[in-house]
Amino acid sequence: MGFFGRLKKEVWKVVRFVLVIGIVVSIVITVVTYGKKVIGPDEISVIIDSDTGNEIDDLYAITLALIDPKMHVIALNSAQWNNHPRGGDSSVYESQRINEDLLKLHDTIATPHPLGAAEPTGYWGDTKPIPSPAADKILEEVKKLGFKKKLNVVTLGAPTNLATAIMMDSTIIPQIRWYAMALRYDDREQVWNKNEFNVRQDLDAMDFLLNTEELETHIMTATTSRDYTFEQTETFDLLSFREPKYSYLVDRWKNLYPENKTWIMWDVALIHAIMNPDLVTEKEVWTPPENFRRRVFVYTWIDADKMRREFRTLVRKDLGDVASDYKN
Repeated sequence: MGFFGRLKKEVWKVVRFVLVIGIVVSIVITVVTYGKKVIGPDEISVIIDSDTGNEIDDLYAITLALIDPKMHVIALNSAQWNNHPRGGDSSVYESQRINEDLLKLHDTIATPHPLGAAEPTGYWGDTKPIPSPAADKILEEVKKLGFKKKLNVVTLGAPTNLATAIMMDSTIIPQIRWYAMALRYDDREQVWNKNEFNVRQDLDAMDFLLNTEELETHIMTATTSRDYTFEQTETFDLLSFREPKYSYLVDRWKNLYPENKTWIMWDVALIHAIMNPDLVTEKEVWTPPENFRRRVFVYTWIDADKMRREFRTLVRKDLGDVASDYKN
């Protein structure tokens, strides 16, 4: 074989090598691109701690968490709401009963649903842990975590159980990510206000957690979430005469507040914010001046219209409706 023959053979080897590499790269790009299209957001695992018995929006928030495929509820704790006209020492048991009803209706009764504390952590600064199965569950789940992993704890009511868990074992602080429905906040003036329902149920627990250094904190305030409302007629039209789990929500509204033609879905707004960060604005701000000076995250704006559409879309998908009149 002459020089040019050998050269031609070597050139062809190089060309074939380049072609093979090109094909492999093309396949990899195709697989990665396809993967990006079909793989959804990572599932978020949460413990929800809720004073479900006091009003109606907690039930809608829990329902949203249970039907959103992106959220995995690893436990549903009950919370006390003693400082309420219908509350008293048995308030946590009412929350527990409704939590169990919701889990049964959603065929998820296997989800752990421990009972929370029956009283707040203290009054006028006499703060102490109030042990309960709910606090124990938080500690148990933290122990299952891997290195540098965090447990998402969502408090829709008084944060009694979370505060107790941390009082019982402060080593869990770096492994907790706390989402709270609590407080009021004026973003323009940068002023906090603790005259808010959930805070008033256990002010000591709230102050304890705000004073806890290194506790990652995300707060949906009553100031921000008040923009998210449901119309009674529209909500009943969506949920009435459907599956029992949705009729349960309608009956709750009818039985407790039939005269309320609208309802602020305070707690539902927080669940949306966790699952859809594109629907909120979250800022890092200083804690109230009377608390330990540290930075926390606060939601200062929500897209209430898109949140409402998202709720209806998920309900309709859960019901198997083919109609698509509720699109984001």
